[in-house]
Amino acid sequence: MSATSPPSDRRAGERHLACFPASLHRPDGQQRPSIIHDLSESGVLLLVRTTKIAVGDPVKLELYIAEDTETYRSASGRVVRVEEPGAGDAGPWLRRVAVQFDEPLTVYAADIEAFRERAARLGLAG
Repeated sequence: MSATSPPSDRRAGERHLACFPASLHRPDGQQRPSIIHDLSESGVLLLVRTTKIAVGDPVKLELYIAEDTETYRSASGRVVRVEEPGAGDAGPWLRRVAVQFDEPLTVYAADIEAFRERAARLGLAG
C-alpha cells in the first residue's frame, strides 16, 4: 500500500467487521476488556477500556473468535494506532486501538473465516 493511504486502509489482510470479546494485556501486565471491531490475519482493531496504551507498545491478546465461546486464540503484536472512540462506538470504551500482529494469524484462518460468517449472520458485516 502506498505511504499516502489513509490510516484506515493500511491493513494488509481482508477485514471483517465484528463485535466479539477480546482481552488486551498492556506492557505493564494489566489486562483490559476489549471488543473486536474488525479483524484480519494481519491485525485487529479493538475498542478498549484503557487510556494507558500508546503506539509502539507490545501487547498480548486473547481473541474469542472460535465457535466455542470459552476458547480464545492467543496473539501478540504492536500497537500501530490509538484513537478516541467514534460517535458510533457506544459503551464504556475509551480508545480504539489498532494492533498489527507479530506474525500473521494464518494458523487461525479457518477460525477467522467462521468468525466472519457468524458476524454476517448477526448483521455485523460491513
